[in-house]
Amino acid sequence: MELPQRTGDAGLTRETAASSANSRLSTPTGSRLIRSVLIFALAGVGLYGIAAFAGDYRIVLSALSEFPGDTLALVAALVIVGWLLRGWRFVYYLRKSGENVPLGYALSAFLAGFALTGTPGKVGEAVKAVFLKRDYGVPVTKVVGILVVERLMDLFGVLLLGSFSLLLFKGWESLFLLCTGVVIAGGIFLCMERLYRPVLERLSRISFLSWACTKVLETLLAGKDLMTPRIFLVGLVVSAIAWGMESVSLYFIMKGLALSATLLQANFVYCFSTIVGALSMLPGGIGGTEAGMIGLLAFLGIGYASGLPAVILIRLCTLWAAVLVGSGFMIAMMVGIGRKKR
Repeated sequence: MELPQRTGDAGLTRETAASSANSRLSTPTGSRLIRSVLIFALAGVGLYGIAAFAGDYRIVLSALSEFPGDTLALVAALVIVGWLLRGWRFVYYLRKSGENVPLGYALSAFLAGFALTGTPGKVGEAVKAVFLKRDYGVPVTKVVGILVVERLMDLFGVLLLGSFSLLLFKGWESLFLLCTGVVIAGGIFLCMERLYRPVLERLSRISFLSWACTKVLETLLAGKDLMTPRIFLVGLVVSAIAWGMESVSLYFIMKGLALSATLLQANFVYCFSTIVGALSMLPGGIGGTEAGMIGLLAFLGIGYASGLPAVILIRLCTLWAAVLVGSGFMIAMMVGIGRKKR
């Protein structure tokens, strides 16, 4: 139910939100983007180096070097299909938001965001808004609102997948349900315009908070418009299938390394550790996700030295491959490939 719109200069209405989204946008420089990627990559190399030496790095290197090539190709194919499904979801959200951006360009912008997926909560993926604003005039806050819904749908999809395996991990139910409650609370809050609109309207009367409050409201309203039952269901199904591809990938990796685990067990290991990494708000979930996987593998009786190659390999095929591919698309977008002819 829509709240009555306030009148006066201090009030924030949907019309105000839509018009102010076209305000000046500062484009990040290439050097800053490249520096962010490099810092994250170096942090990852350091972490995995320490993790490998904490066990027996020779065993880790041997396991990785002997991993079956055909299984690696299958894992790569599954991960790519998952990316494309999530890319299609982004295009779907754009269309439902009234933005008719060409499919190829929208997918390229989506993949370019992967370059900065190694940021807390993946907020760096909002960089795709820069390109969509520059070339097609899409309001930045509309894209950021879509990003908020994407993150929620990712978490809902992973939680749905993980619930199928929950009963196999006795003692982990409470923590899983706690994470579920946090995600559901986030989704409910996004839909509660009655709650946040009055607060933001009042704060907007403070001059130095006006711009920020306007942008926050625009973003929340853009996300809320995508939380209708039909759009929510489509997003949830696509998310579950896309993340299921990566969950199955971990299963094949474990089989390739001769680790004993069922598909349902591998599914929970991947899903729950992904949730832990996301809610930790660590850059790319790095550290939190790996620790979650190691802990759950230990629960299955798989020791640190044996499980570490599987953890490293699945993260190389998902997180780090995404950063690499995203960096390529980022460079292409920065030089204007696919730019709309004006």
